[in-house]
Amino acid sequence: MSQVIYSADNPPAARTTPLQPWTEETVPVTDGSERQMGKDAFLTLLLTQLQNQDPFNPMEDTEMTAQLAQYSQLEQLTNLNTNVTSMAGYIQAQNQFQTLSLIGKEVKAEANVFSVTGGAVDMTAELEVGETAKIQVYIIDESGAQVRMWDWGQKAPGTYELTWDGRNNSGDKVPDGSYSFQVTATNTAGETMTEGIVPTINGKVSSVSFDETGQPVIHIGQSKMSLSQVIEILQSESASQQLS
Repeated sequence: MSQVIYSADNPPAARTTPLQPWTEETVPVTDGSERQMGKDAFLTLLLTQLQNQDPFNPMEDTEMTAQLAQYSQLEQLTNLNTNVTSMAGYIQAQNQFQTLSLIGKEVKAEANVFSVTGGAVDMTAELEVGETAKIQVYIIDESGAQVRMWDWGQKAPGTYELTWDGRNNSGDKVPDGSYSFQVTATNTAGETMTEGIVPTINGKVSSVSFDETGQPVIHIGQSKMSLSQVIEILQSESASQQLS
């Protein structure tokens, strides 16, 4: 069916008031979002088209069927999007609820933090050394200041326990808070190693919170980390659950 393009000065018969022509000052400027037609707008457009069709040249059945099919597809896609959004919210809420079961459990995580509460350190740590290297370990407070240093000398490849009594280099107890430990390593070629040292910590989850995106954050004493850092949940001394 051919279409007639009307000018602003020659509107169709159904319009009694001429359209005002656009000028350089009044032409609309959009971001393109108006091109996305919702189902209500589509139905309104279809009904308007039916009401204003030329009675001597009405819309053919096949054309109307095609437009109704488009409307049906749009309706289905809208409902699917709503259902997917609802399902995503349900899954997130379920995951958040399941995360709460970690409270009180001992976990192992890839992290380089220590927590001191009541003058006692809340967790233990290990260093996995990938190749022979000279190693030094530093305890850093939240302001970035060094409070403790160990010179381990040369270590062969293996896993080594890192324990801290919560005291600084002078032997004084440090304030409660979250601390990190940093490692410098030099291999047998005298090169500073940038990888090959993997720190892990063991500690009991004291609480769980959620960030602004709804992702869980686990707390071990004064320290916190994301759930993705947890690599093992220690059920007991004889059984554990490995996380993939």
